[in-house]
Amino acid sequence: MGSQDFPGLEDAINEALSKDEPGSAVSSVEVLEGGHSGITLAAKKADTDGVAGVVIKVAPPGRPPRGRHDVLRQAHILDALVDVDGLVVPRVLTRGSGEWTFYVMERCAGEAAEPVLDSSTRVFDHGVVRARAEAAARMLGVLHRQPITAVAGADSETPNIEAELTRWAKVAAAAYEDDAPGISALPDALRATMPSTVEAPVLVHGDYRLGNVLFDGVTPTGIIDWEIWTATTPGVDIGWFLAFCDPNLFPGVGAPVEGMPTADELLATYYSAGAFRIADIDWFHAFGRFKLAAVMAHNLRRHREGRHVDPFQEQLPSTIAALINSARTILDGGR
Repeated sequence: MGSQDFPGLEDAINEALSKDEPGSAVSSVEVLEGGHSGITLAAKKADTDGVAGVVIKVAPPGRPPRGRHDVLRQAHILDALVDVDGLVVPRVLTRGSGEWTFYVMERCAGEAAEPVLDSSTRVFDHGVVRARAEAAARMLGVLHRQPITAVAGADSETPNIEAELTRWAKVAAAAYEDDAPGISALPDALRATMPSTVEAPVLVHGDYRLGNVLFDGVTPTGIIDWEIWTATTPGVDIGWFLAFCDPNLFPGVGAPVEGMPTADELLATYYSAGAFRIADIDWFHAFGRFKLAAVMAHNLRRHREGRHVDPFQEQLPSTIAALINSARTILDGGR
């Protein structure tokens, strides 16, 4: 797919660029290979300094840009964080609304790889895995100490974890019990052990993991995919991130991942960046595992029903079981 599949978009982008970066223009617009987050395009931007790659996020045409498709909301958070020391996010170059709603950002160097979900034959270097995980944990700590007021429209109300749990329980309920044995009991177990109070809201990425951080070697170059950022208690971000940093939760997917720091080591790195300590961290460990199991089980059902065929899903039943069992063990007082 190329610019012909998005009639008028290239012209709209160049009109916006003419105001924000006079003399600049994009060409060679095409779907970004490997991009699965909304409509994500790649293009070349030419200006007086030469030619560079850019990434374009576009709201689906013909309907209001809401929720995860509100691309201008994503641009707001990038604007707020782009110059924060200790964070790396792509710089937004221009944006526009009308027939097409979009923003254009610089294309950061490097790769975004999720070692625990890599089903190729690639074997990740131990030192690279450790360095990337530590860098990601450190940046998450920096993100969580940023003032909510830095982003217009961020909600600073007291986080409602019970409502969050209820929402995820509905996702879990959409899975086949045979695909996720024991998942139906987890919402009640989480509700019974839910913290009476949680940490004050912070800026939260919503899907923070190594697969959403670009690295050039071991140097982070950009945190990407901000579709579901919000302001809520930090435990939801760190619990999700740490689930993806435990290779034992992903049996049967790709090669064994060596070199990953322990959860305690990553938490220490996270706290060293200035993040507030999370009192009931074990509960958020369990919650993160439950959410990931719910997502995977729901996607597995869609695959098996033919609604979104993805053969990779057939590799996940053992991981779903491991996530559920780990969450249950944590809630029962173990680790």
